[in-house]
Formats: sequence, C-alpha cells, structure tokens
Amino acid sequence: MKLTTGKLNNNLDQIRNPKLKRDLYTDSSVLNSARKQFFIGVILLGIPLILYLISLIYKPYGVTEMNPLDRFQGPSVKHWFGTDNYGRDVFVRAMSAFPITIFVSLGINFIGCFFGSIIGALSGYFAGVLDYIFSRLTEALLSIPMILMGLLFVSSFGNGVIQVIVALGIMFIPSYARIVRSGFLEYRQRNFVKRLQLLGSSSGRIIFKHLFPLIKSRLLSALALGFSNAILAESSLSFLGLGVPTDQITWGRMLKDAQGFVFQGVSAAIFPGILIVVIVLGSFFVSHSFKLRDQENKL
Repeated sequence: MKLTTGKLNNNLDQIRNPKLKRDLYTDSSVLNSARKQFFIGVILLGIPLILYLISLIYKPYGVTEMNPLDRFQGPSVKHWFGTDNYGRDVFVRAMSAFPITIFVSLGINFIGCFFGSIIGALSGYFAGVLDYIFSRLTEALLSIPMILMGLLFVSSFGNGVIQVIVALGIMFIPSYARIVRSGFLEYRQRNFVKRLQLLGSSSGRIIFKHLFPLIKSRLLSALALGFSNAILAESSLSFLGLGVPTDQITWGRMLKDAQGFVFQGVSAAIFPGILIVVIVLGSFFVSHSFKLRDQENKL
C-alpha cells in the first residue's frame, strides 16, 4: 500500500511540477510533431527529384526541340506538362531546369551560410568592438534591396549563373550571421564555456567543437528555409530579366519566358510555378521540424 501511495504521490508531483510535466508530455509531442513535419517536407522535396529521375529515363523530346503544330498544348499523354509558344515540351524543359535551379540555390546558401557563420561566430563570441563592426556591416547589407544588388552585378559583371549566385549569396550573409550571432550570445556566458576557457581551450576549439553543435538545429532550419528562399530570389531575378542567361534554363527563366502568353498557354507557366511552390512548402516543413527540435532542446 505504501508503494502504491508513493507511486501515486510521484505521479501527482509530476503533474503539479511544470518541469516534470514538460518532460512527460511536451518532449514527446514536440518530437513527434517535428518528425511528422520532417517526413512531409521530405516527401514534398522528393516529388521534383522523382520527376527528374523519370526524365532521365523517359525523354521523348529534346530540350530545345520545337514543333509549331503543337503550340500551347495542355497536359496530355504526349506532353505531360503541355507545351509552350514554340511547341517545346514543358515537362522536358522543367526537368532540364531542375539541376541548375538546385545548383544556384545551393551555391547561394553556401556563400551565405559560410561567410555568415564566420561573421556571426566572431561577432557573438568576442562581442565588443568586433560585434559592433560586424553588426553595422550586416545592417548595411540588409539595407540594400536584393533586386538592386542583382542589377548591379549583372550590369557590372555580365549576366550569368555565377554572377547570380554571388550577388544573391552576399545578400543571404546577414540572415545567417544574425542566427549564429544570437546563438553564440546565448551560450558564450554559460558556465561550461567559462570552464573551458579556464582549462586553456582555444577560442577556435570552443567555437567549432562546443558552440556550433549547440546551434546545429537552428542553423539547419535556416538552411532549409534559405534553400527555398534562394529559389524564389533567383526566380524573381529571372522573371525581371536579371537572372541566368537565356541559353540556360531555370524555373524562374521559364516563368519569364511564359509571361507574354500566359492566357494562351497557361501550362508553360503553371507547372514551373507548381514545382517552385512544392519546393518552398517542402523546405518550410523541414525547416520548421528543425526549429521544433531546437525549441525542444532549449526546454
């Protein structure tokens, strides 16, 4: 009877104690929600990838193959995504645009994350004057409209994939820098950091071995969201004629090419748009799953 009463009292204590309630309910529910959202995001991101793999096996038309008799065709067995104003197969073109669209997005985020993480880590860990200088630099970058930066690069260095990646990558640096900086400011005054400093650990060792792993979830969340944001940014530049050259295809370039005849052949615009939306939604779910994991780790 005493044992039963003891168990009952322990259960009551767990219910009354917010911390124990969190351990009993919140952790599992947050993790389950994170897993579900990650799973949904992966499925959505897998759709364009599966279509691309299919296109490697089944490619009945060339990327630039024209057929004036099949202009503005809707989706059919012959043309899965329809045709554009030149009679080109939209599915083949959209799948041909997949690698370069992904490459541009990854390149943009690599530049933004790499340099942003360095700036954010130095700013957050050392603080003081260094933090002030880097904070002003990131604020200056944020004050420049992304379209203006793209226009400056295109007019100065020409219209190309590398120019788009560099221009947009620079504009992504402040967001990553702020995320890393906030994480380092949160942990730099913790006791374990002070102990490591007293034990003689170098700043580099503390930053890369101990602090970066603590902000891994929020950085992965930013990367997932940045992946979709980069695709949207490139699409915006291409839609305005500031993106990749006309001889290279991205989904944004396809939307640009289709804008003049969207009412005659909606398929040429709607399917690249759908692929962009699917990527954005998938990235959002993956990003939010990492964000939930980071929140759960803070509890």
